[in-house]
Amino acid sequence: MRIEEGSCGSVFSFVLTTQRLSRGFQIYVFAVVLAASGLVLLLGAQVRWAAWPELLMFLALITLASMFPIPDPRGGYLTSTPTLMYVLFSVHDPGSALLVAGSAYAIGHAISWGWVPWRTLWNGAQMGISVALASLVFRAFGGSPSNPGIITFLVPFTLGSLVHQLSNNIFVSSFYSRLRGTPLIVSWLADIRDFLLSNLLSVPAAALLSILYVSVHPATLLLYLASLPVQRWALELYLQHRRIYDQAINSLVLAIDANFPQGAGHSRRVADLATSIARRMGLPDPEVQEIELGALLHDVGMIGLVEIVDSGMPPELAAVETLRSHVTLGAEVAYEFPRRGIGDIVLCHHERFDGTGYPRRLKGGRIPVGARIVAVAEAFDSMISGGFPFSERVAAFEASESVRRQAGLAFDPEVVKAFSTVMESDWEIMQKRWNAMSVSQDVTR
Repeated sequence: MRIEEGSCGSVFSFVLTTQRLSRGFQIYVFAVVLAASGLVLLLGAQVRWAAWPELLMFLALITLASMFPIPDPRGGYLTSTPTLMYVLFSVHDPGSALLVAGSAYAIGHAISWGWVPWRTLWNGAQMGISVALASLVFRAFGGSPSNPGIITFLVPFTLGSLVHQLSNNIFVSSFYSRLRGTPLIVSWLADIRDFLLSNLLSVPAAALLSILYVSVHPATLLLYLASLPVQRWALELYLQHRRIYDQAINSLVLAIDANFPQGAGHSRRVADLATSIARRMGLPDPEVQEIELGALLHDVGMIGLVEIVDSGMPPELAAVETLRSHVTLGAEVAYEFPRRGIGDIVLCHHERFDGTGYPRRLKGGRIPVGARIVAVAEAFDSMISGGFPFSERVAAFEASESVRRQAGLAFDPEVVKAFSTVMESDWEIMQKRWNAMSVSQDVTR
């Protein structure tokens, strides 16, 4: 189950900050909260107030489960609440499910991250709507936990669980796409790919709890508490592979810096700039992350070529060919990562837009967009830092002008346009971050 950490300050026009949140994003947040409020009024008559002890038990358990989120490397956080949400929509009416799930999720979020009105209300609203929709689907297909057959329970239960998960994913993806100005559909599909299977693995346990809840006693739901540590462990294990990728990439970046002390920090700076350009171009989050990883690894093939670079002399023809081989050497390393696009970026970041680059002399749109972006970021940073193949540093303004003059020749004009926008709006911020990073590296050494 995904939720959002507050990445945007507090308020909403019932306390939203216009300086930090776009008008479209404010309207989106307001619309979700308004929709949840409308559903409460529409379904409120269904709420079984007489079953308040059961509703209170769900409220307490969901609040508890949502109070301990697990950081998701892609952004936001995951919680161990799906099992409870699935049981809730199957044993209570849509109105009760909406009210309890939304309130409990909002309370748990506020306890974890502090009371930020718009963020807390949005999280509660989107979760309440998702569970209410699941409950409506469950009942529309004739679901009944008191009659636990395949057609009368398991099929509607699975469909409801699927609707709940897809709804939650689209709310979260919309949140990020509107906040960052990236395409919704690509982010949503990436979320489905990454989280749908893991959350649906909770369906069997939730189905069993639903049957026990109805046929034995509602207190059997407390068995969930015994499984909570196991569920958290499973979520952490599911995310661990991403942390392993991060650790492997960080180790390779450290190796690059150790081999080329004159260019220490180059990979990180190129990755920062490439990421900013990609966001300015409106690329979806999964592609931006792939570009960041490709940028971090773009020079990994140079590790074995340190003597040629350190000589300070113009390389002979044979040495030039050896240097050029760093893209294929690096790509072999990068292709070991599950995301093939990382290797494509490493392999193609020295291709030129006019087709005169290497190693494949690709032209224009045949060059992966990530490689086109990294090409601009790397050229700019090499110029301002005096890194290979440049022997002296140049001012950022001169380097920017040099990049602009190469639009349509070495570089994609659309990438150069986004680069120019980044330089106008984000350059000072990036400089401060890089300076801080440089000081940190000096202290570490």
